[in-house]
Amino acid sequence: MTESEKLLTGTQAAEFLGVKPATLYAYVSRGMLDSVPGLTARQRSYRLSDLIRLRQSNRGYKASDSEDSTWTGPVIKSAITEIRDDGHYYRGVSAIELAKNGTAFEDVAELLWETNGDIESWQGQEPLPIPAHLADAAAEVDSLDLLKGLLVSAEMSDPVPGRLTADSIFETARRLIVTMPRAIVTDRGQDFPATTSIAENVLFALTGDSSKEKASLVNCALVLCADHELNASALAARIAASCDASLYSCLLSALSTFSGTSHGSASRRAEDIVGSSLKFDTTRAWLNDYLRKFEHIPGFGTELYSGGDPRARLLIEMAHSASDRDPRLARLEEIVACIRELLGLEPNLDFGLAAMSYALHLPPGSGTTIFAVSRTAGWIAHAAEQRSYGGSIRPRARYIGKA
Repeated sequence: MTESEKLLTGTQAAEFLGVKPATLYAYVSRGMLDSVPGLTARQRSYRLSDLIRLRQSNRGYKASDSEDSTWTGPVIKSAITEIRDDGHYYRGVSAIELAKNGTAFEDVAELLWETNGDIESWQGQEPLPIPAHLADAAAEVDSLDLLKGLLVSAEMSDPVPGRLTADSIFETARRLIVTMPRAIVTDRGQDFPATTSIAENVLFALTGDSSKEKASLVNCALVLCADHELNASALAARIAASCDASLYSCLLSALSTFSGTSHGSASRRAEDIVGSSLKFDTTRAWLNDYLRKFEHIPGFGTELYSGGDPRARLLIEMAHSASDRDPRLARLEEIVACIRELLGLEPNLDFGLAAMSYALHLPPGSGTTIFAVSRTAGWIAHAAEQRSYGGSIRPRARYIGKA
């Protein structure tokens, strides 16, 4: 049976569409979806290919003419990132291999920006000033809000270099990313270690630890998260850039989009379900209880990879190698196995970031913070590329209101 011919049960189909079983049956009764005989006379099954087409049509996508296509939508030409079935590629280079080989995040950022710089271009960068009110609030305010505040402050104090057409735009970009870990640190009693990498600075900001071994896992996550083609936050950055907004405004648009619970903050939701599952004796008991209350499982499912998200797979493998003693990590791996067996779903990046956080004993929500710092490099690449195209992104609406 091919991937497109794969059959899902009613429960799996409802989970895949993100609807209640009653809604699934309504789709069948309206002729929007076909069902086929299941294992028993009372059961019905659903073709994965039919479910994919239905979900895409419900999201306003126009079906592709190609029978092999399982992903359609708005298309913008880009030379930054390509998504293939075995993973995503930065300008033709496998991000999975870059992460496995320990390539520094700084070098990956330069690759995305297509500059002549390297990790040495980041050494000695003077951080942007951090307003006192942000520093004072760091222990009580969400890290994404702190980063938004940093961008607003930078916009007000550094307006001219912030223009995407400025010759120094990537110098400004390096200073901004160097500043980000300093903006989220909660303990101001220690200074950042001298001449350290972004990965080490992020680890230090989150834990006060400067271990190079632990920082290598953080670096892996930074490399994997740096870009992922045209997701919602990248599109937000590109729309702002197409209107000639400044670098800071483009990033603020992207970060605001990223902060939504179904985008960058999904990693924290993945942590929450692992924590709640520990109240149950078995993972299966937790899953049965969870599916009675909720329709969607955070951290699972992706339409971009037929065999599951390679980013999650690598992060979970590395997290297990780094630490197999944390009970939360052990339960996370049990959840992955259970959901794979019962629902046929694979974990995505958000669950991989949760695994990394458990392995390194990071504070709750750290996966989202690491994701945001890393993806800033991708947003900058998208903003700069879009600005070079010229013209504004102006989609058209398909009117469905009253005549």
